[in-house]
Amino acid sequence: MTEIHKWSVGEAGLGLGKLCCAIGNFDGVHKGHQALIAAARATAQQTGLPLAVICFAPHPRRYFQPDNAPFLLMDSHTKAKMLAAEQVDFMIEVGFDADLQTMSPEDFVRSVLCDALDVSRLFAGADFAFGKGRVGTVQSLKEIGRPLGMAVEAISLVEGTGVQIISSSAIRAALQKPDLSAAEALLGRPHIISGLVATGDKRGRQLNFPTANIVLDDKLSPAFGVYAVTAGLEHTNGDETFYSGVANIGKRPTVNDRGILAEAHLFDFDEDIYGRRLNLYVQHFIRPEQKFDGLEALTTQISKDVETAREILAP
Repeated sequence: MTEIHKWSVGEAGLGLGKLCCAIGNFDGVHKGHQALIAAARATAQQTGLPLAVICFAPHPRRYFQPDNAPFLLMDSHTKAKMLAAEQVDFMIEVGFDADLQTMSPEDFVRSVLCDALDVSRLFAGADFAFGKGRVGTVQSLKEIGRPLGMAVEAISLVEGTGVQIISSSAIRAALQKPDLSAAEALLGRPHIISGLVATGDKRGRQLNFPTANIVLDDKLSPAFGVYAVTAGLEHTNGDETFYSGVANIGKRPTVNDRGILAEAHLFDFDEDIYGRRLNLYVQHFIRPEQKFDGLEALTTQISKDVETAREILAP
């Protein structure tokens, strides 16, 4: 698993030694991010430097627009898990606060990248911007970093199908249609909803369809509805045991409104997994969320949804 390190302005350096880094937000770790990391990984392997990804927490968009709706594609744990698959050694979360926001590009490169994080080689997307007012560019990184011993390389934006720039925003838009095939093409894998299984009202068990509930918190909700999912029950070492299932994502209008939940019913499964991390790989959209006249009508529809999902997910 990729090690997570947190650092904020004013703290001592991390002491990880010289690093080869990719920098950005990496929300979703999509195919564009993967291309950026691949370029950094090749140099890390050539130079023998550890490979690190530098991102920001909270996401700058959340810092500047705190009242906006949830938009993150994944949490830090899932991001680190996806980065491990890209052979990244360290994920460095730089605290995004007033001190960082008001820092000049020169101070950011000198104080953060060079002094605190000891970046020797840096890879950034061609559109990367930083510093107060986002006036810093990749060219700025190169000019400021060169005399400090930091070499910088810009990576061109990756285009998806139909000459579409691969971006987290494009993935969010696809998920909210929902167009899962478009989102998967940009991500390079199914969208993942991940979280710790929360205690619910056990109403699903009363209906003979027990569910594992994940609160979405600050993560983006795909279009409300019912989905066929592959569920990965995560173990302490990061490995997963997989189950097929069906999940309702939304506010449960027939029963009550407990906020936005992903409620997953796992087929042929009956274990207590409260507090365990569950990863839902969203495979297929079955139907929109709807309100039923009562629990009997809801139970009948759930039975149909289960059969539909079993057919979709059948090997």
